[in-house]
Amino acid sequence: MPTVGAAFAQPIKQLAPKKIFLKSAWATSNIGDIGHTPGTLRILEEHYPEAEVTLWPSVVNAEVEAMLRKRFPKVRIVKGNLQQGEGEPYNPVILKEFQDTDLFIYNSGMHFNFGLFNYDWNSKIGLVTQFLLCQELGKPYGLYGHSFDKFAEPSPIIFRQVLNKAAFIYCRDSASLVYLKEHGVKAPIMEFGPDGCFGIDTLDEPKGLAYLKANGLKEKEFLTVIIRSHTPKPNTSPDTKDKLNPPQATPEQKAQDQVRFEKMNALITAWVRQTRKKVLIAPEVFKEMAAAKTMVFDQQPADVQKYIVVRDTFWNADEALSVYKRAHTVVGMEPHSLIMALAVGVPVIHTCPFTYGKKGWMFKDIGLGDWLFDIDKAPKEDIINTLLAIHKDYKATRQKAFQGMAFVKQRQQDTVQTIRKVVV
Repeated sequence: MPTVGAAFAQPIKQLAPKKIFLKSAWATSNIGDIGHTPGTLRILEEHYPEAEVTLWPSVVNAEVEAMLRKRFPKVRIVKGNLQQGEGEPYNPVILKEFQDTDLFIYNSGMHFNFGLFNYDWNSKIGLVTQFLLCQELGKPYGLYGHSFDKFAEPSPIIFRQVLNKAAFIYCRDSASLVYLKEHGVKAPIMEFGPDGCFGIDTLDEPKGLAYLKANGLKEKEFLTVIIRSHTPKPNTSPDTKDKLNPPQATPEQKAQDQVRFEKMNALITAWVRQTRKKVLIAPEVFKEMAAAKTMVFDQQPADVQKYIVVRDTFWNADEALSVYKRAHTVVGMEPHSLIMALAVGVPVIHTCPFTYGKKGWMFKDIGLGDWLFDIDKAPKEDIINTLLAIHKDYKATRQKAFQGMAFVKQRQQDTVQTIRKVVV
């Protein structure tokens, strides 16, 4: 007969770790679409280390996958589409992940939009199917760090069916939160939650340092500039209907580019002539490398061109982060290079084209509204003066960047505490 002591000596049964199925990794031609994934994985690793996370990437190449496996060796990666083909049954590998998971998280982006850039209804059916499957299986799901810009008809009636039943919706900008409420979305938890890319910490120091050395870019002695133009992606069909990357820019889009690049070029000229420091034109998006040469470098006076480096090869997010870490300031028309720079304590200025969506407001939401400009409306002098003010009192402005990130980190912790409660 066992003694009382023996009874107490019996091992306590350990509860199985909760499983999270993360949909992410939207593209490899945009380091923002790459950066969401390591960012959110690091947030989960830090604040929910005991969870078993499986990543379901939309698009990865060998370089991106190697980066993820090296940094997150415990994370499983499964590949494939939910459906094996048009009209075909579900992919059994992906279906099993849905069946086994305790929570499905759809990572940061702006996918719940219809009519903002195009009216591709087929892609939206594929999007909502994932969440409808969760509903059918009784699995909770949530959206982490999203922007919501346009629900053209007939999307609202479909989107509400999915969004109202989400366990949580974290909007990466407060304007999107307002938009959801205006359109009758009533998920139980709808709050501001920073873009997952803010969590990124993946560096490639050998590549980054080698690039800086080869191009004479000294730490904290160069400005980095990110552009965005109305130019097509490589190999775009002339029939493609895409307002974001048009195969042929309209007269209105050409006029927008002219206004925007006049301001960006004036900023670069002022920086070089007043500081005598270099400028790196870096690509957030693959397609912008050609525009960096023709729309920026070629437009600068000869005395300024001597200080400009135009990166003409694309990179992974880890090498980019190693370079941004050593920049003086990062100025950009795209947000995610700026997010990455803030994550490593570098001041930023967002010259935002709000025609691309509400996501730019995130910088105001984290307390950095003074560094946010509507590039279509702001006088170029205001942007230039802000950059020169950062340069004049660099120590104070770096502290401002740290304060913005302190707010972001608190929200990251808060969001994961909510995730923990969802999977109890």
